Amino acid sequence: MFLEGLSLSTSYRGQERRAHPRRIVDEHGELTIADENMTLPCCVVNISAGGAKVLCDAIPPSGSKITLVMSSGKRFEGVTTRYGEGELGLKFTAPVADE
Repeated sequence: MFLEGLSLSTSYRGQERRAHPRRIVDEHGELTIADENMTLPCCVVNISAGGAKVLCDAIPPSGSKITLVMSSGKRFEGVTTRYGEGELGLKFTAPVADE
């Protein structure tokens, strides 16, 4: 096993593979799913130029086209990519300008 030899207090940390650095946030927003004629409240927990991780009560199917509208009014077009541990992953489909 590759972790053999590490003490129990040592945690393995792999190399970051994301193309865009994440920013940790705690901001309310809404997910609009036009194909379902649905708008869901959500909380954005992190965001980058490539996507976001959100918490929401209802989970749209993977690959659903969404618009994320932040409480600040910023809008991001994207698709749902994964759901796990209560969090929904989003991938933005259009380039997002860095702040």
